[in-house]
Amino acid sequence: MTKPDDDRIAAALVGAWRLVSWTIEYPASGRVTQPFGAVPEGLLVYSADGHMSAALQRPGRARLSRADPSAVSDAEKATAFAGYLQYSGTWSVADGNVVHAVELAMNPNLIGTRQVRQVALEGDRLELGAEEPLEAPGQARRHRIVWRRARRSETGSAG
Repeated sequence: MTKPDDDRIAAALVGAWRLVSWTIEYPASGRVTQPFGAVPEGLLVYSADGHMSAALQRPGRARLSRADPSAVSDAEKATAFAGYLQYSGTWSVADGNVVHAVELAMNPNLIGTRQVRQVALEGDRLELGAEEPLEAPGQARRHRIVWRRARRSETGSAG
């Protein structure tokens, strides 16, 4: 049984969202990074039937040198991979958090995982947060991903 707040959050999430910023904070050092730069690009979609898809990228990614991706070098593929993040699956809201059950992902390590994100909604602004443990014992970093509701007439930079 869902809680009333979870139902309110779920209803507010349905639709499309454009990426505003993605920062990673390292509490132990105070360092803050922007994995895809100061103005990243992305689209997050939550469907009413419980499916979701997220795609984020560094703006201005270089095009591959060949039309056939299998004909480019491994180094070129790695560079393309490093500037892009995508996953999709199903979603639900529990205890005020949105939970992404990953079915497909560019990074195969995400497949089969549950990505739990803290939700902060204010008007057309959505902030998703997550703590990620690091390999060093007791170390973690915090992701802050800010989105704004997409407008029907809007297109991304790829047009």
